[in-house]
Amino acid sequence: MDMAHEAVQVGERMPKKPADLSRFQVNTETPQAAKVPTPRKGKTAAPAVATPLVTKGFRVKPEAARQFDMLKAEVSGNGKDKGPALIAEALNLLFKKHGKPPVA
Repeated sequence: MDMAHEAVQVGERMPKKPADLSRFQVNTETPQAAKVPTPRKGKTAAPAVATPLVTKGFRVKPEAARQFDMLKAEVSGNGKDKGPALIAEALNLLFKKHGKPPVA
């Protein structure tokens, strides 16, 4: 069987074909401004510029960590924002209890 005509020799490159870009479309429209959600009644609006967050590490009992994770799962809202929002709420309650203004 003579396969020399069908097989490409080692080290020999196949000629490149030009890419067919006829199926692709380019979006030339300018992007519209992102919609800013209106706050719900009783909620304060988020600041226009997000304040950078500071990381504070603390240790809790495993039971408290599990209960916090369960609470995050039960609370409605955006998944990645639940934890920091719950911690901010807890800190504000703690500040209020000790006569400090809520800032979290």
